[in-house]
Amino acid sequence: MSKSKKDKVQNWIRANYRVLTILFGLLFILANFLILRVIPGNHLAYSHMMYIPIVVLGSILGGYYGMGAGILAGLLVGPLTPWVFSTGEPQYWMDWLFRLLMMVFVGYIAGWFSRSYRIAREKISEIEYINPDTLLFNINYLNKNRLEVKKVYTIATLLIGNSDTICDVVGYATYYKFLLNIKEIFTRKYPGVIMVQTSIDHFWLIKPTFDFEQEVEDYVKHIHQASHVLGHHLFIDFAFGFTNRKHIHQNQISDYFIQSDQAAREAKKNHLASMIYSDLNTQKEFEYEILSDFKNALNNGQIYLMYQPKIDLKTRKPIGLEALIRWNHPTKKQIKPDQFIPSVENTNMIHEMTETVFRWSLEFQKKLNDKGIELPISINISTKNLYNKDFYNRMSKILKEYNIKPSLIELEITETILMENPEDSKLILDSFSNEGYRIAIDDFGKGYSSLDYIAQFPITTIKVDRFFTKQILINPTTQHIVKATIDLAKQLGYEVVIEGVEDVETADLMQKLGGQSAQGYLFMRPRGEDELITYLNQYRDELKKG
Repeated sequence: MSKSKKDKVQNWIRANYRVLTILFGLLFILANFLILRVIPGNHLAYSHMMYIPIVVLGSILGGYYGMGAGILAGLLVGPLTPWVFSTGEPQYWMDWLFRLLMMVFVGYIAGWFSRSYRIAREKISEIEYINPDTLLFNINYLNKNRLEVKKVYTIATLLIGNSDTICDVVGYATYYKFLLNIKEIFTRKYPGVIMVQTSIDHFWLIKPTFDFEQEVEDYVKHIHQASHVLGHHLFIDFAFGFTNRKHIHQNQISDYFIQSDQAAREAKKNHLASMIYSDLNTQKEFEYEILSDFKNALNNGQIYLMYQPKIDLKTRKPIGLEALIRWNHPTKKQIKPDQFIPSVENTNMIHEMTETVFRWSLEFQKKLNDKGIELPISINISTKNLYNKDFYNRMSKILKEYNIKPSLIELEITETILMENPEDSKLILDSFSNEGYRIAIDDFGKGYSSLDYIAQFPITTIKVDRFFTKQILINPTTQHIVKATIDLAKQLGYEVVIEGVEDVETADLMQKLGGQSAQGYLFMRPRGEDELITYLNQYRDELKKG
């Protein structure tokens, strides 16, 4: 018999096992009864065979079926079977009644033990196949499933980058509820989908493929839908990795997720919501090409700086600038910073890029100083910069070349940088702070730390992530979070900058909540040096060198 036919037979048996069990029991009891009537001698000894169908029915179908089988068998081998066939002498009523009661009791006991066994098996299965905290399936459950041969499946990996922050802010129960929301949405939208938890921030999904491209798009929407939990609108920093695969033979299904894992990690590294595995080669080719062109672009004018002002929310006047790198490629046109900076950070060219940005910022600072304007300029630094032993000395040497006061330079770092190596971070930041540099935490609230934790670092400024800015007008919970953050930051002596302000209502509300300054398109988009100088000339008196 072929494997497919064998599977069909097994599936049919599973679907009709109750009827088959009852038929087996009835036929066995009837056959045993007929045997008793034709066997000479001590024929009642063969009545013990009746316990076989009684135990089978009780074990498979439950105690009531076992008791029913016991009653039927007890009557057949009791009052309906004489003690001596030749004379027709009946059995003593106490004998057959006791036998009947024993058969009923055995049928009930078989059912009771079977039920207890099944309950124990279910509990063992829960432990074996289900995560006790989130109630989601684990890898053991995935590998025990049988996929349909020659069917194409969508394979997806979900990474949640800020799971620790969510648990710290709103609690584990809310985070687990969010995960259950995902499961409920996917099982409702896609019958047959399997969602598996491999760790607190790593999940696998597998389902038959119908429209792969549409599914990739819908998966991202479903995560946003699931983020509304118990009155909270959670910020989920997530990344999906996708692939699809035809199932050929039964093996370790977990192996199917190797490619989707790679795609998810790549998406997360590049700050993308999703990536398909087949796109990885294209992405790698793109990265290789831009890295090949980067060094020349840094020196031939393709790469340049633009500046965005930081605005005092009370006076609505500029109090600082942020240097933002841009790349106008001759063939790829405008390449976004998040498309090339992560790739550059994986090479030693990140040091040259940061030093070049630092020099360009100091040159612009000198231009402003020559015009009688003093305004701090912020530049972004990466993890590799911070943990390079020569970084502080090289930056100090460049600063002396331009004779610029350190207080006019602000170094922006993300929370993630601090958390990677807190002890080393503190040492090098202390060196910059002691020299007079300003230190800002960029995208605060998006990472893993909290204000009370980063209080150990020499921070001067907290920049609230633009996610909160987008939600502030529509989500009261966000307003409470931002208000608490601003209040605590002020108590610690930090300036609070609100990122991504694009309308007057948001600016007014942020000022009302205690925000001191802001950046965003409401005030000005990033501009080149000449445009910015023209803009700053309006405030020359307020920005005169002290």
